[in-house]
Parts: sequence; structure tokens; C-alpha cells
Amino acid sequence: MTQTVLLAGATGMLGGRIARHLLDRPDARLRLLVRGGAAAGRRAALGRLLDRGAEVVEGDLADRASLDRATRGIDVIVSAVQGGPDVIVDGQVVLAEAGKRNGARRILPSDFALDLFEATPGEHAMFDMRRTADERIAATGLEHVHVLQGAFMEMFGPGMGTFDHDAGVVSFWGDGTRPIETTSVEDTARMAARVALDRGAASGKFAFAGDRVSILDATRVVEARTGRRFERRSLGSEADLRAAMAEAASDRSNPFKAVMLAYQLYMLNGQTALSDLQNHRYPDVELEGFARFAARALPRAPA
Repeated sequence: MTQTVLLAGATGMLGGRIARHLLDRPDARLRLLVRGGAAAGRRAALGRLLDRGAEVVEGDLADRASLDRATRGIDVIVSAVQGGPDVIVDGQVVLAEAGKRNGARRILPSDFALDLFEATPGEHAMFDMRRTADERIAATGLEHVHVLQGAFMEMFGPGMGTFDHDAGVVSFWGDGTRPIETTSVEDTARMAARVALDRGAASGKFAFAGDRVSILDATRVVEARTGRRFERRSLGSEADLRAAMAEAASDRSNPFKAVMLAYQLYMLNGQTALSDLQNHRYPDVELEGFARFAARALPRAPA
């Protein structure tokens, strides 16, 4: 049976890809939630999706009436929004409540991370917000599926901080040997679209990963692909990292620094590692391993 999906966040890196994969499905109709004041400009940005049959509906996560209109006739809500507590908590909860009032069956909140449910409260502001939202969404009675894919493979690419491709340095906390679950953005979107429409998927965590790879393993793959030698540079121990987190928390000029350090903490200590992976739930979906990702995403070594 065809299901109608309301997608919030379709102009983002992940949301746009989820939209494309939903449009590839013959059993899905796609409705895109777009803020009313920006509808004209966003229609241009969403042109290819609209050309393929997606529908735009105007609405705002701060406007309950508009969300009631947007969720009428919807089976599934997929959220790929980003932002602060006004969006991640208040906005997503209001969206879920509107969906429940109007007969939606399921929501996929904007989690897309390591296992944020295993994080220590107070250590990671983004995980705290998402857990708060998820608890309130669950209380609505909607089915709620939390897509957890680990770290994005793209974090190993140019300009993402782990690898400085210009300087030839890879930086990490600890000794770089702990395996990290990681998945490409494209595969995350592909799996999110499948589970959104999967009537047999149960409420709760839906975890998968394209690969488990340590920073040092990733470095060897990147070196083989690019033909460059990277200096391994440890930034310190877990205790050093926690000290840096405490210092960053007191610096109001850059609130994102503390968040990024918290991601590093959980990749270092494994506390939020994924379990019960459902990689093989969809036999026709082959998730990309890190070596294949590197071959696609990074420049080839000169001949």
C-alpha cells in the first residue's frame, strides 16, 4: 500500500538525500514541509524533488495550526531538522503531536547519531536535547523509530577536522585504536527511507553501520587512496579530553566546541557504541564500507 510521508528538513545535506530515496520508492508519496515565509526561495532549491512528484506544504515548527494542515493525510513523518532546543525539542514535539491528532502512524525523529540513549546526561548537549525530544515524542503514542548509524564517513574527508589534508595530519584523542561505527550520508538516507515505510519495524532504536573502523585503520585506508603520508597526532588521554570539555563549556563564545569535543569523547570511550545492528534487514541494500567510501570520495593517488 502506498504511504504518504511528510519530510521536514529536505533542504539539508541528509534530508535532501532521504527525499530522493523516498521518491525512488513506488510505495511512497512525498510531502515536503517548508516554512511559509521562505516558500518561494525553497521551491527553487527543491526543484528536482518537485519535478519528480514531491509536494510542498507550507508550515512552521512554531505554528501548531500550520502543522495540523501539513499532517492531514500523512502516514509517516520523517524529521531531518537541525537546530537548538526550539527546533529539536519544541518543534519536533509539536510536529509529532500534530501528526498524532491527524492520524499519522509513525515518526522518525532527527537523531542520526551514535547511541545517544547511552550517553551520560549533561555531557553532550545535542544528545541531551534529542533524548528529551524522543521521550516526549514517545509519550504521544506515535510509533517512533530512532535511526542510529554512528558517525558519518564524511567526517574523514577534507575540511572535516579529523584529517587535515592540507597539512597531512590526522588528529585524535587517545591512541586511535578503538573501532567506531560509521556510515556514509547516502547510506544513512537510503536506510532511513526504507525503515520509514517498513510497517514491520518496531518502535525504538534502529541501528546499522557501514563499517567499524578505528582512526588508525581509517588513516591507512586514506593514505593508500591518496598516496599521502599522514602524521598521527594524539591530542591526549580521556582525562585530557574531559579537561578540554570543561574549559570549552565555560567559553560562551563558541558553544559548538563543547559539542564537538563530546562527540570525540564518545568515539574515544565507546560508551555510545551501536549494538543490535540491522544491516541485513533489507537484503537488496548493500551498505558501503569505509574503503569503498574512500575510493569514491577521496582523490586517487597520482600515478
